[in-house]
Parts: sequence; C-alpha cells; structure tokens
Amino acid sequence: MSKTGTGLGVLSRRLVLGAPALLLPRQAGAQSPWPAGPIRFITPASPGGSTDVMVRLLSEGLSRRYQVPFPVDTRPGAEGSIAAQAFVQAAPGTALFFTNAGTVTTTPVLIPRLPYDPWSDLVTVAPVATDFLAYAVRPDFPAATLPEVFERMRARPGTYTWCSAPGGTNLLTNAYLQVNKLDAVFINYRTTGAAALDTAAGRVDLAVQPLITLAPLVQEGKLRLLAVTPSVRSPAWPDVPTAKEAGLPELQLDPVSGAFGWKGMPGGLRSQLTAAVQDIVRDPGTVQRMRSLGLVPRIASAQEYERDLRETGVRLAELAQKYGVRSD
Repeated sequence: MSKTGTGLGVLSRRLVLGAPALLLPRQAGAQSPWPAGPIRFITPASPGGSTDVMVRLLSEGLSRRYQVPFPVDTRPGAEGSIAAQAFVQAAPGTALFFTNAGTVTTTPVLIPRLPYDPWSDLVTVAPVATDFLAYAVRPDFPAATLPEVFERMRARPGTYTWCSAPGGTNLLTNAYLQVNKLDAVFINYRTTGAAALDTAAGRVDLAVQPLITLAPLVQEGKLRLLAVTPSVRSPAWPDVPTAKEAGLPELQLDPVSGAFGWKGMPGGLRSQLTAAVQDIVRDPGTVQRMRSLGLVPRIASAQEYERDLRETGVRLAELAQKYGVRSD
C-alpha cells in the first residue's frame, strides 16, 4: 500500500507541475512550422511555355520535400503584373511567386505606375534556369546570319519587318536599330505563337521570340535560327551562336526565371527555400528535363539573383528612356 500511495503521489505532483505548461498559451512570437498547409505558386506563365514548365518542376519538387501540395495558380497578362499583384495581395506565407525576369526588369518600364513595388514586395529566393529567346527567319530568307539581315535592312530602308516578344528583346532590338539608323517596320502581336507562325509564313521577316515557341517550327523546317540572346548557347540547339558570338553583343540578354517570396519573409525561411530550390535544380531528372527544352539550369544565391536582376533592370530602363519601346 505504501508503494502504491507513493507512486500515485509522485504522479499527482508531476501532473500538477506540468499543468501550467499545458494550460498556458504559446509564448508570444513563437512561429508555427512552415508550411502549415498547401502553398500556391502564383505565376504569369502561359500554359506550355518554358516558365510554365519550370514552375511545375519546382512545384513537384517542393511538394515532395515538404509533403504538402504546391498548386500552380496561373494568371497571365499585363506583362506579369496581374500575377504579381495577386501574389502581393495574398496572405504572407500562403503563396510563392514564380516568373521570368521580365516581370521585375521590364514591366516597371512598360507599366510605370504598378500597384506594388517589384523590388520590395517581391523577395528573391533563387533562380531556376536561363530561358532562351532567339532571332529567326524563314528558311528562304536571303541572309545567312543576323548581321546580314541588318545589312539588308540598311540597303532597303522601310522594306523589312520585324516582331519581338514584349520586354527586354523589344527594347534591345529597337535600340540597336535606332543606334545604327536602320529603318524596319515593327509589327506587334498579342501572342508569341501568332508571331512565329506569321514569320514562318513570310508575313514577317525577322522574329525575336521565346525559343520554346520557335522550336517546333524550326524542327519542321519552317523557320531558321540565327542567334540566341543569352551569353551561352542553348543545349537543344548547340550549333546556333549567341548574339555576342554573332558579333552583336548589344543584343545579349540573359532572361533568368526564378522563385520569389513575400515581403517580410523571415531570413531563415528564405535561406531554407533557397537551398530547397537549388537541390531541385541540381536533381539529374530536373536537369535532363530542362536541357531537353533548351533551358540551362542556374544555381545562385538569393542575393546574387537580386543583383543580376537589378543590373538588367537598370540597363533596360536606360534604353527605354533613350530609345522608347516599339509597340505599334
């Protein structure tokens, strides 16, 4: 009886001593583990495009890592600003943002009065891959290289036409034409697919569009690639020179797509997510998938990614201010 009484007494004292810990609320400032539930990946990516492919690879990788869904919420339009605004308005910690570089570097130039600040409301987490834009002509166009295309424009002012995807390539090509006093007619398209098809049909002479959009027509022999804009060649088209290799360094542009967090994101969580994204980008299956589409995986810190975006943004803003934007 004495042993039983002693045991009950000890148990009672333990319950009483433990009661305050059970009854008191969590200490102020304590943070719940992230994520507590599904996290939306808001993106301006168009279905089937390179940005769409990248965000879905990232969504799958993060879902496996955190054991919660990361559904992709696609909101295209208005140079990425629709998706960016939806992300900024989401409750902190409930969504991530994924976009191409243009949403941060050129959208503020094209739409000066944005309802958010891309440099403070969008917090860089990590890049994923270098996307590719390329200059292309129809197969029978009488020029073998991009410089030769421009020489034909010089010889016959106002005769040739060109089109570009919105953003950096538009600004760079427009500036190049003006600096070199080349007179070519710009044709504006609502979609990159329509621009590529019209170039293949001969209704436009020179197109600078996403490589993933041009690729099917190139494979069918309906378009011919002249150069890609990034500083490296596309793994899917290794014989196509970069703009710099073609003798046109002014047209070099490295559009890197990546992930962003919310304003006020804790530094520790930002670092954790950066490492998670880097692990996914390094995964052999991810690398193979991206390279098959002509993308080049990119590993960099959040700080390096932000620096690169800011440098590109300054360069493009200066060109837009000096030479304008072609949007006829």
